[in-house]
Amino acid sequence: MASPLAVLKAKKPIAGRYIVTLKGEASFAAHVSSTESKIASTQSYITHEYGLINGYAGEFTEEDLNDLRAHPEIASIEEDATVKTCTVITQSVPGPPLPRAS
Repeated sequence: MASPLAVLKAKKPIAGRYIVTLKGEASFAAHVSSTESKIASTQSYITHEYGLINGYAGEFTEEDLNDLRAHPEIASIEEDATVKTCTVITQSVPGPPLPRAS
C-alpha cells in the first residue's frame, strides 16, 4: 500500500478547506459520486466541482481528509486559500478635459 499523499500547504489557508485533483485516468463523475456517498453522514461536503482541472474543492473533516489522502485516484490535495490576482492602480492622465456629451 502506498503512503498517503502529503497535503500541499498554502500561504493563507482556509481552515478545513481543500482542493483535490484527480489523476488523468480517474472518472470524475464516478469518483465524486463515490466520495459524496462516503461523506454523506459526516460534516464533510464538496463545495465546487472543477472540470477543467479534473478535481473538486470541499470542506473535509480530518478523518475524511485522511481517507482522501490514501485514495489511489487522487493526484494531489492542497489547502484551499485566499489569493489575490492583481492590484488595482488608479492614475490620472494629464491633458485637457474631455468634451461633454450634449
